[in-house]
Amino acid sequence: MPFNIYQVVDVVFRLLYIFILVRVVLSFIPIPVNNITRPILNFIYDITEPILRLVRNIIPPVMIGGVGLDLAPIIAIILLQIVQTIVVSVLRLVIP
Repeated sequence: MPFNIYQVVDVVFRLLYIFILVRVVLSFIPIPVNNITRPILNFIYDITEPILRLVRNIIPPVMIGGVGLDLAPIIAIILLQIVQTIVVSVLRLVIP
């Protein structure tokens, strides 16, 4: 079964969601950085940071009782879902 371009785009967006969620989980877990974990962590941060930085530039972390609450991952996932819906819908119309 051949893949259509919109299926590939759909998978890319789903991977972005997963990477953002993994990054959120990693922010709560102290992970020792060594030769094994460093490339994995760098990869996840390299993929997610441009998206999260863009959102943080628009909406900075909210301070609640001296603790910063970063809403960037939640907002990024919502915005990515909107963009995914638009892009996949347009591709399905253009490419039958």
